[in-house]
Amino acid sequence: MQQTTLKDGPITLMLIGGGSRCSSFIGALRAIEQKGLNVASVVGSSTGSIIAALYVAGMTTDELYAEALELDAGRFKDISPAAMLTGYGLCSGEALEQWLRERLEGKTFRTPGRCPLRIIATDILNYEPLLFSAETTPDLDIATAVRCSAGVPGVFACRRLNVAGRERVLVDGSLMAGLVEKQLERNEKTLVLKTVSKRTLHHGKSARFNLERYAHELLTYFIHGQEKEFVKGGKWKDTILIYCADISPARFSLSRQERIYLQEQGYEQTLQYLEYKWGI
Repeated sequence: MQQTTLKDGPITLMLIGGGSRCSSFIGALRAIEQKGLNVASVVGSSTGSIIAALYVAGMTTDELYAEALELDAGRFKDISPAAMLTGYGLCSGEALEQWLRERLEGKTFRTPGRCPLRIIATDILNYEPLLFSAETTPDLDIATAVRCSAGVPGVFACRRLNVAGRERVLVDGSLMAGLVEKQLERNEKTLVLKTVSKRTLHHGKSARFNLERYAHELLTYFIHGQEKEFVKGGKWKDTILIYCADISPARFSLSRQERIYLQEQGYEQTLQYLEYKWGI
């Protein structure tokens, strides 16, 4: 009886973090669809929010797969002196937001989708999570919410936004995703997807040090610090950790082979988890 409930009962799917390895979530979605899980809502944070938004907007896993193989993430490196001075980040994030707006065709949270979508951002001005949704921000462009959630401090400029008459300064949603997860699990059945890599990555040694390299190293330490805390105190019962070998989360560009590998790992590891842990 318990196994039937796990498969047929509604679940809230959370795509947390990812960095440049977010392609693995596409493979995970394929496995979830194959097993016939009843996904009642999707929550995304950081680059996981990109996959979450595109999927809820109606893109199939095949379309997401093709998009991930062809996308040159280097186009999002819109380095801007103004962003450094006013937003404290190497990149403005405008290129990412514009690309998302085109792919999402200007959809707002009010626009009907595959299921309800919620996006997590971190408000560093008020030190609290902000959960974008049809209930809280119905008329906001989903692209704007995702841009806020994917704003890794130091790499992308923080995004200033007025929400319900309150000034917000927003950065990466993964910083407070754990708090949102705890809030949601009180009333919802959650399944969390999160990527992890080896603790020690092979770095080429170089005496060359500039602002771009500084941002890259900052992003690497930032994401691995998050992963360490998550693994140390994570909720294992309903959490799928997708191991991504030694692929760095901080690289803007991945080879075609690496992107295929990530999607395969997401699919295989999620399928294995659902079969052995949930018995479906």
